[in-house]
Amino acid sequence: MDNYTEKILADKDELNTRAKILRAAKQEFFTNGFADTNVRAIAEKAGVTTGALYNLFDNKDGIFEALVSGVFDEFLDIVTHHDIFDAENFGMKTSDLSAITELSQHRFLKMVDFFYDNWDAMKLIVCCSKGSSYEHIFDKAIDVTERETLQWLKQDGVKMSRRIRFFIHVMVTSHFENLKEIFYHNLKKSEAVEYILDFNVYHCAGWKQYWMEQVKG
Repeated sequence: MDNYTEKILADKDELNTRAKILRAAKQEFFTNGFADTNVRAIAEKAGVTTGALYNLFDNKDGIFEALVSGVFDEFLDIVTHHDIFDAENFGMKTSDLSAITELSQHRFLKMVDFFYDNWDAMKLIVCCSKGSSYEHIFDKAIDVTERETLQWLKQDGVKMSRRIRFFIHVMVTSHFENLKEIFYHNLKKSEAVEYILDFNVYHCAGWKQYWMEQVKG
């Protein structure tokens, strides 16, 4: 057997071992959560030694990151992406409620589609990440959305104050907490869509009223 063939077989074995570890780790994280999952238990479930595991991953957090990092980056892209039909195209303060509702609904439903295309990774982040470096990862999405919202208010001539900034922070945070309920309750996609449509109507009506009050000053 030549060196090239040996390298191919070695790489294949490493990939197989990595896949076994990730599959076992996902099961352990779902069952026990990150904080209460033991590396030795992952290795035993994967049928590998702890040495083999540490050859591929620095630590437990590295395993968790391998399961979720790419997916959350994609989710963040959705949060930061500006659609063709964007608030800037119609002016939030002069638009009617139906326009705001349509924009918000489009974005919410896009997130729901993503959630169900990447259910396992997103559920791990939402429900099982306590104690990991991903425990507070949604803060990134909150920061992006908060900055965007404050920018819209500024464009409408609203004077920023500590009270307004704090209110926007709380509202945006609750926005993402409401999305997490989909995972906490293991909703079917059809149920999640109904929930999002209901929440969107409620959210937009209140937000429109608040927005107009700030514009009037």
